[in-house]
This record gives sequence, structure tokens and C-alpha cells, in this order.
Amino acid sequence: MKSFIKRLFLILIGVAAMSLVFSLSVWAQEIKGHIKIIVPYAPGGSSDIIGRIMAEKLKDILGQTVIVENKPGAGGRIGAEYAKHQPPDGSSMLVMNPALFVVSPLVYSKLGYDPDLDFIPVSQVQIYHFVLSVPATSPIKDVKGLMEWIKKNPKQANFGSPATGSLPHFFGLMIGKYAGVEMVHVSYNGSGPLITALIGGHIPMGVDTYDAQSRYHPDKVRILATAGTSRKHSDIPTFKEMGYEIEGVGWNGIVVPAKTPKVIVDKLSQAIVSVMKMPDVKQKLEQMGAEATGTSPEEFAKIIKQDRERWGPIIKASGYKAD
Repeated sequence: MKSFIKRLFLILIGVAAMSLVFSLSVWAQEIKGHIKIIVPYAPGGSSDIIGRIMAEKLKDILGQTVIVENKPGAGGRIGAEYAKHQPPDGSSMLVMNPALFVVSPLVYSKLGYDPDLDFIPVSQVQIYHFVLSVPATSPIKDVKGLMEWIKKNPKQANFGSPATGSLPHFFGLMIGKYAGVEMVHVSYNGSGPLITALIGGHIPMGVDTYDAQSRYHPDKVRILATAGTSRKHSDIPTFKEMGYEIEGVGWNGIVVPAKTPKVIVDKLSQAIVSVMKMPDVKQKLEQMGAEATGTSPEEFAKIIKQDRERWGPIIKASGYKAD
């Protein structure tokens, strides 16, 4: 009897999945021409990779050609402005991140798009963790030791990040705020120069993504903690595990132009969630140091709101302006 119920359950799941694919495919066929995923960055980066993974999988689910269109420039803002002018019919999606929807509205006096008025959230697709690292030769062994050192040596408490105005920049300021010290930010031209500075002992600490620094741990740099809710490595704790209410992750998500009908937004979200649940997709992202997510439009809208509440006060207090 149990085996029969199990078989019936699996059959029902299969039927439901086939019904979803058929429904999405019928809708997609109504779109004239191909569906495009706009990536506002050059090929090769994390946004481009996730865009291409989704394009490959969505073409099978939607039964329609799905292409990636790279529109790089101005830190992603050119691509975002281009995306807002696309038809609101489900034929265009934008791969975005907190830099475009959380940071840019606060640091640019003039922005060619409004995240809330020009776009509708569809789904978050992946998250990536930030890490706090010190040189492998540093006497600092853990976050507690670092906090004590920062308080005793406020004038030496400099930290590096891969770019001014990036989330790692503001995450470092968040750590300083927690320690009660206004730390000085040192900007490097990307993750490579930052890791070189850390390895050489030219900077006491650095903040970047887990993927950018994990390969150098623990021989060349020492990652003290990750900023997510769970461990990325067995010997690297999270800030929260160590008693520090410090949390912050980066992510990528999908949005569509404003006025896209809700039925289309929901269908796209369902398709994207299906992609992000695929074992091979999860494995690919894990190899990149990221985690597949996949959310409803409402859940994604809540994530964006929460990140604005998390990062907004830090960004405003920094006084940083990009123009």
C-alpha cells in the first residue's frame, strides 16, 4: 500500500510539472520573436553567468528562444536604463543586483531609472556571501580579536574593498560601526589587487565575496567570518555564530519593465524558480561560491525592501556620493 501511495505521489508531481511546463510554453509562444535576458555588465562576470544559465534552461521550459544581451557601462546603469524602455510583455528581463537597486539610488543625484517606478520584481536567483579577511601572517585569529584590535588601534583600522561604492565597501563600514570606530576605507581596483595587498600585508583587513578570497584561505589570507546565515566552509564561522549581529549578502535577481501584467510576472517567476531548483544549476552556482535561491515576486520585493533598510543608514552616514 505504501509503495502504491509513493508511486501515485510521484506521478502527481510529474503531472503537475508537465502542466506547468505546458502552461508556460503556451504563454511564451504568444511572444513574437525571442525572449531576452539583459545583463548590464560585460560577459564573464557573475551576472552574465547566471543570465546564461537561466537562458539555457528557460528555453526548454518556455519552448522559446531565450538569448542573453549584454549592455555594459556605467556600473550597470546603462543596461538598467535600456531595460526600462523594453516592451512590458515578458519578452525582456533584467539581471540586477543591490548595486543597481539599493546603492545607486542613494549615491547618484541623477539616475536614468527608478527601481520602483520602472520595474517589477520577479525573482531573486542567487546569493553570495561577503567575508572579512586578514593576512595569513596577522596575529589576529578571530573576529573577537579583530574587534579588540580595532578599538585599541583606531588610527590603523583601515580596510580594503574591491571598489568604492560597492557593498563590500559599505559592509566594512558596518563592521566599524559595530566596533564603535570610524574605519578608513581603502579602495582597490578589483578583487585581484585587494587580495595582493592582503597577502603582502599592505592592509590590515579586507572585505570581499567568499568566491574571491576562499581559494587563498588559510595559506595566504585568513577568513575570519562570513556574513551569511550559514557556513560556507567548515572552519569559517559566521558573524552571528560568534555573537555579532552582523549580516549582509549580495545577490542577483530578475526584474521586468513596469506595467508587465501580473499573470506574466507570476509565470516568469514560476519558470525561474523551477530553474533554480535544478540540481545541476545548484551545483554550478555552488562551484562559484554562490547559492541558488528562487523566490516569488512578493518575496523578492520584501528582500529589496529589507536590504534598503539594512544598507541605507550605512550608506547615508558614510556621506559617499558617486557624482
